[in-house]
Amino acid sequence: MVEVGVIGYGYAGRVFHCPLIAQTEGLHLAAVSSRDPQRREQARQQWGVRVYAQPEELLADEQVQLVVIATPHHTHHSLGKMALQAGKHVVIDKPFTLTTAEADDLLTEARQRQLLLSVFHNRRWDSDFLTVRQVVEQGILGEVWLVESCVGRYGHSSRWRTQREAMGSLLHDWGAHLVDQALLLMGTPRQVVSWRHFRVWERDVESFFRAVLDYGDGRTFTVEVNYLRAAERPRWYLLGDRGGLVKYGLDLQERALVTGDLAQAQEPPEHRARLWLYEGGQMVERVVDSVRGDWLAYYRNIAGALLRGEELAVKPQESREVIRLIEAALQSAESSAPVAVG
Repeated sequence: MVEVGVIGYGYAGRVFHCPLIAQTEGLHLAAVSSRDPQRREQARQQWGVRVYAQPEELLADEQVQLVVIATPHHTHHSLGKMALQAGKHVVIDKPFTLTTAEADDLLTEARQRQLLLSVFHNRRWDSDFLTVRQVVEQGILGEVWLVESCVGRYGHSSRWRTQREAMGSLLHDWGAHLVDQALLLMGTPRQVVSWRHFRVWERDVESFFRAVLDYGDGRTFTVEVNYLRAAERPRWYLLGDRGGLVKYGLDLQERALVTGDLAQAQEPPEHRARLWLYEGGQMVERVVDSVRGDWLAYYRNIAGALLRGEELAVKPQESREVIRLIEAALQSAESSAPVAVG
């Protein structure tokens, strides 16, 4: 049994990490750190954990072996390094860090101390991504040469997510998941070209960000985070040599965790992926059953890595590559020019 401490009991710690850890065999949720006394009491009552007012107090708890960093983005590097220096294995909520320099520092620290370091890219186990990945890997569409991946709403962020110093950018938030998924589906691009807007909401952080990953061979992967999306558009749009795919709707595990029951994450039938395939000289339409999402798989792997030496599913080097592409996309948006990355 691995004793786990969570630093931060805001939305991520309260809704994502603590419930998932508590449901994972081999992990024991033992401690929570929060500067908010009401949240500490909430954690104590809900999980029966030891609670601490400061991260340093949790890191001094000798029983805690694994520390989860579930705090605002700009604190990930400093808290992650403190945890590693305290001899703890570390999971960091996405994004890994704000810069590649910070990511490299944590990679070096973990390697020197021979400690586990991973990033919570839970959306590798989203139903929509698992479904799209299965279609691509089975070759149903032929060679996929165009992917558009989009999330959004019409409405601004709040609290620290409106502050560039704390948030980083839209790509550091939802965008980190989309870039991670792009790397898994298509690999590292040759160059990135990006656009961003600060329209309507007048915040320090963008209200729209689009990055096109160009692979130099006719393939592109577009990542879009759009908080000005007054009109609905698909979550996924793919074209291949043999056909295309359209899929609407976000994975529902987050909504289910808010209610306290992952079993409620049932996708409505109308959100199933639709395929158009060229067969027998004509275009045929099909509907694809969705692969069930499974965020618990992330923490099952963490437990397996620590207890049984299993290969880590989300390696820190992969998460460092996500930050490198985000930095390139920001550079492209600022310079209005493509930026080489491959």
